[in-house]
Amino acid sequence: MTIGEKIINFWTKPILFLQSSGDKWLFILFINAYSAIFLLFFQPFGVNNYDPTHQIRLELLLGIGAFFLVNTIVMCVYEFGVVPLVFRSKARYVFVLHLLCLLLVLSTSTYLTYNYIGNFHDWSWKSYFGFIRDIGLMSTIPMILLLLFLQQRQARREVANLQDHVARQDRATKVLYLSSANGKDKLYLAAEKLLLLEAQDNYVAVYYYEKEEVKRSLIRSSLKRLEKQVEDSPLIRCHRSYLVNPKQVEKISGNAHQLQIRLKGLDKIIPVSRQYVSAITTPMDTRHT
Repeated sequence: MTIGEKIINFWTKPILFLQSSGDKWLFILFINAYSAIFLLFFQPFGVNNYDPTHQIRLELLLGIGAFFLVNTIVMCVYEFGVVPLVFRSKARYVFVLHLLCLLLVLSTSTYLTYNYIGNFHDWSWKSYFGFIRDIGLMSTIPMILLLLFLQQRQARREVANLQDHVARQDRATKVLYLSSANGKDKLYLAAEKLLLLEAQDNYVAVYYYEKEEVKRSLIRSSLKRLEKQVEDSPLIRCHRSYLVNPKQVEKISGNAHQLQIRLKGLDKIIPVSRQYVSAITTPMDTRHT
């Protein structure tokens, strides 16, 4: 991948946080609560021009409350009304543009509120651009902190979803452990990959699918012993020497007195004892010939 492609991939990568209503409300309240606390303790932008003693008085609290209320309403309209219409893409560059526009909107609403409270005593383009600079600097810190929190929370959610997905796959694809009595012969298989178990003297031949091919492994054990190990697999007994996967039956021939089956991918005729005929034929949709 070239540098240009990496840059394009970086800026077009979707941002998945700050998309839900809950994230938006947290964003709105956190930004405005931070701004209110900042104004209360630092009193920037001349909010205390009317009171040179810098004391926290009722008028100051009412003014900060006015900023909080106005900017909260403005952010609600912006996040819930403007963003879904204008910034529909979740790409990173659109997300950055969305935040930059939000800073401009907050600067404008703060400037207008400030001048309305102060009878427009600081009504000028120079003052307006100064508010854009100062509000941008003041709001950047809480924005970064909250966005980092939301990003980390989203990452934890994705990890949890991935782990849940893997767990569901593991439950759907149960892994079986086949072993000999002495533990020397071991075989791990997905349950649905098992095709056939065949007793061969002191061994059991295990037929299974691996990369779309039928493989065969020998395990020194009795068929009865391995039957207990594959209880959670689709295999069922069809003969004293065979356990087969009925889902892999390709052909059934003969009659109830002398039934034979052939499995997919396996060139082998498997007899069915009379006592197991119903167990084989009941789940089959294969046509008898």
